Amino acid sequence: MTSTVTTPTETAAPSTGRTGLPAVLARRWPTGVAFVATAASLTLLSPLPEQVQVWTSAWCVLLAAVIYLTWGTARGELAARRWLTAQTTGVLAFGAIAITAVAVDPDAARYVLAAGWTAHAAWDALHHRLGRVVPRWYAETCLVADLCLATVLLTVGLV
Repeated sequence: MTSTVTTPTETAAPSTGRTGLPAVLARRWPTGVAFVATAASLTLLSPLPEQVQVWTSAWCVLLAAVIYLTWGTARGELAARRWLTAQTTGVLAFGAIAITAVAVDPDAARYVLAAGWTAHAAWDALHHRLGRVVPRWYAETCLVADLCLATVLLTVGLV
């Protein structure tokens, strides 16, 4: 007895007829949104005093986790206790990062915040890979924005 296994020749998303750079850009639109949102955020933050920048960034790290908890609840993704526990733990952990960042001086806060944004990028990557809690496009957008913010904090510092 012989059996034949057929596999699809293309596992990617359906083609839009575009090739090259336009096709890549069409698939990666959340990344473009992240770059624009990050640039806008940094532009708004730059004229503010350092301490206000620290507070804003710190509470945004916490807000990013709260968005996941809220969105997951609204989508019905957190009915299982382990998912709700994971999201609640995330909110508490990112809240601890926020509190730590506002409790230390601005020079140290930039490193705490960079670690927080990097940790949240890992959180985004996990959710993107699993395809749970938030839509994949949102996880990708947040991942790119978080990495951009962490990079700015580590290279330039507070803007």
